[in-house]
Order: sequence, then C-alpha cells, then structure tokens
Amino acid sequence: MKVPFYGIKNDKNDQIHLSEVESRHCIKVLRHNIGDNIQVLDGRGALYDCTILNDNTRQCVLNINSTDFKEKDIYSVHVVIAPPKNPIRIDWLIEKCVEMGVDRISFILSERSIRSRIKYDRLDRIAIASMKQSCSRYKLRIDDIIPYSECIKQINASQRLIPHLEKGKKALIYGALKPNLDTCFLIGPEGDFSNDEINLALSANFSPVSLGNRRLRTETAALMVASAFNHVNGL
Repeated sequence: MKVPFYGIKNDKNDQIHLSEVESRHCIKVLRHNIGDNIQVLDGRGALYDCTILNDNTRQCVLNINSTDFKEKDIYSVHVVIAPPKNPIRIDWLIEKCVEMGVDRISFILSERSIRSRIKYDRLDRIAIASMKQSCSRYKLRIDDIIPYSECIKQINASQRLIPHLEKGKKALIYGALKPNLDTCFLIGPEGDFSNDEINLALSANFSPVSLGNRRLRTETAALMVASAFNHVNGL
C-alpha cells in the first residue's frame, strides 16, 4: 500500500497545496510527475484522491478528484502524561499513540517530573508521519507541557482513570473501563505521582486503577491503557 501525503483542502476550490516538505518528498524523492494520481490525508477525517497539477517542489498543487470521509468516533481517548526523560522514548510514545488511535495527548509537569520541555514541532511532525504510515484519518492533538494542577482542572472526560503504584484498593484496568465513554488516562512520571497529586486526581473524580503486578515504563503504561481502551470498545 502506498503511503498517502498530508495536506489541507483549499477553502476556495477543490485543490490542495502541499507544504514544502510534502512537495519535496512527492516530486524529488518519490519522483511523481504532473498527471500522477496520489492520495492525501487531511488529519480531519478525509482521504482525497488527487491529481498532480504542477511539480513545484516548494508548493505542489493537486486537484481533488474524489473524497472519502470517515466520521470521528463518538467517544475519545485522552492521555495525560509526564514526558519520559529520554527524548527518543517521547518520539516512540507519539508514534504508538497515533497507531493505537489516541485522540489527544497532554504533557504535564508533576512533582517528580524529570523533563520540563518537549520539542512540539518535532513531535507534531512525528504524529503526521505516523498518521500517514498507519492511514489514520485523524491527526493526534498534542498539548504542550503545563503544570499538573492546571491540567487537572481542564479535564472534562466522563471516564477518568489514574494508574499509580501506591497501595490501596484499585481495580484492574480491564475491569474498571466502561465502553462508549470519553476517557482520560492520567500517567505519572518515572518516579510515579506523589500522594498529594494522587489525592488531587481523586478529588477531580479520577478512579485509581492497576495495570498489573509489573512496574512499567511511563510510555509503556500509556500504550497499555490505549490498548485496554481499544479492547473494551471493540476497536
């Protein structure tokens, strides 16, 4: 299967102007020519069948022949996470979140966070590349780092779950998850959340859950909750 390109439809006509990066890849790397048919994702649900109108490597212009649109699922999955220390693991996290169908990822600065910054532009490029490779129809929304306490106030998902390592009564993730609900998972840093942070989450209607007996990497925990969400929802 050929990997589609990424571009946004012009509001004024049935054309797409590819970015310089996408144009260069299309014309110089893949050596497409005027008249060739290619497919383009817009990250908003549409897959366009297009014909190349010009071979400008800075802004390749395409004519839209047909559009296949996929509606977004009525329920979404949102991962709120403290970024891993190793930037390579953050790249991996973004790539896998796209493949697993995560709708949104928000990075937080918690008490035990090791990393306080992310390279947003780089992560956005990785999300686009992964979307194209996996033929996902919707682009992953990436939120820059904000303080943990501030992020908690912005969560509006009806189902809210926080896996943590502290002792106490916790249901296993597969037993706690209910299908067909907007869901937010709160994933702590490599040193886990502090007791105060856990209590703050509980006061914001997050339910504690267990991911099993093994201690997981931060990014592995994110992948596991996304997989559990897909399993429960039959995705």
